[in-house]
Amino acid sequence: MISQELTLIVPFEKETRLEIRRQTEAFFRVNNVMPPVYYDAISDYAAMLIEKHHWDKQYQAFVMVCCGNAIWRKVVAAVPYNRRILLLPQCLKNSKQCTAIQDDLGLLCNECGKCSLSGLLKEAENLGYVALVTEGTTITTRLIESGKVDAVIGVGCMEVLQKMFVSVSKYSIPGIGIPLLTCGCVDTNADEEWIKEELYCFHENNTIRLMNLNWLRNITSSIFGEEQLTRTLGPAKTQTEKLARESLLNGGQRLRPLITVLAYEAFCPTPDPNAINRLSLSVECFHKASLIHDDIEDGDEFRYGKETIHARYGIPVAINIGDLLIGEGYRLIAESDFQPQMVQLCTSIIAQGHRTLTIGQGTELLAIKDRKVMPLNDILQVFENKTAAAFKVALLLGATAGGADHETLEKLDGVSNAIGIAYQIKDDLQDFTDQRGIIEHQRPSILLSMLYDTVTEVEKGVLQKAVQTNDTETVHAFIERYNIHFQTEELLRDYISRAKQGLANLENLGLKLALHEILGKIFKDYI
Repeated sequence: MISQELTLIVPFEKETRLEIRRQTEAFFRVNNVMPPVYYDAISDYAAMLIEKHHWDKQYQAFVMVCCGNAIWRKVVAAVPYNRRILLLPQCLKNSKQCTAIQDDLGLLCNECGKCSLSGLLKEAENLGYVALVTEGTTITTRLIESGKVDAVIGVGCMEVLQKMFVSVSKYSIPGIGIPLLTCGCVDTNADEEWIKEELYCFHENNTIRLMNLNWLRNITSSIFGEEQLTRTLGPAKTQTEKLARESLLNGGQRLRPLITVLAYEAFCPTPDPNAINRLSLSVECFHKASLIHDDIEDGDEFRYGKETIHARYGIPVAINIGDLLIGEGYRLIAESDFQPQMVQLCTSIIAQGHRTLTIGQGTELLAIKDRKVMPLNDILQVFENKTAAAFKVALLLGATAGGADHETLEKLDGVSNAIGIAYQIKDDLQDFTDQRGIIEHQRPSILLSMLYDTVTEVEKGVLQKAVQTNDTETVHAFIERYNIHFQTEELLRDYISRAKQGLANLENLGLKLALHEILGKIFKDYI
């Protein structure tokens, strides 16, 4: 990403461009920097290289592009051609002679040979690339989010590269940027040798193993079908078992089992399909059990657009089904083919998560009973105990079963805390937005806690009374006065940043980039 405050100049002399590229590549060959690297760090690297080699400071943006390319070089080079996309700008066409038409994806080149586009497109497509001539970033973002490409090579002016790689950076998709030599949005020129050099650059590297979330999501989804559940859990002989299976099949994003599958695949050199089924299903059993119990405790009568189990069959039946799912979750691990020591480690992770979650839920329920506004630190602790604990079990269970070492597990523990807390903050913000400013007083909210820690001591009493009497107008007036929505968004961004900082220390590149991509998709409105 390039700041608009920089002078967006590309060196016109070919030798100058080559010198900057060579020296930048040489620096990062010696200094092995793992991607992704964010704007401030790339800016610092560029400034250092400019000073060291006495380059013109007006080339700062260009050097930053070269730094980004060098950092991603090994990763992009290891991606097969058929998993890459080449994006070319329409301004490379011959505007006076071009007769190509345009559709939703971009320019449909006639391959007339009157500009450089036809040759570049043909070479790219012959290699297996998805090659597009398009303006803007909509199609790029759509392809990235679909999981159909693992790397992007983009050609464009500095301004377009900035916009295009905002989305690339958000999802940490490996990318190479090639600036146009001239700008003006019409009849521009590009360094074709440089484009072809990047186009053909491929070096098989067994140490770089990218995780395709789209593929892993399909694997995860396939686990939650009636036939697959019967093969893994055995036949459902009683009505209670059938209702438990129904809850496993009913709705949800399957995010937690996806994370488990991702972590297991990232560390296990030869993934076992049976292990994948049991690990991910175990995680979902615990998740659905907690939802059944939450629905009872919160008095919610609908989940995923359907009546909850307790609304249909009563609270005693629902409690029992939740308990059955918990038992199934432990059974899936206990009866697995894992070695006894691995069964012990996995069971310990689940038990600790189960214990932590119930403690967090208990704190929240007691606060609801007393109609108390929780101080900020207290509600953040609840978020860590509840939502973060669920993420932690999903991530650590898969990583442990896959063979991750103790140091890596400690790093993932910290990342889980940050992601889980951020996820719950975002959820509370979404509830506030969806309800058009009406705070649901029946349960604690991060906005109320932010407000409680912001108001004066006298106002704390007024706020507490307003919550106890459901005086929504007073609460909302306080929120507006102290700009609590903005403060909460800033807190959310802080926890997203903490998650990214935690991922920066992770050595498993495939898992690191995949978790960055998940962060980008979950928190895309805040990154």
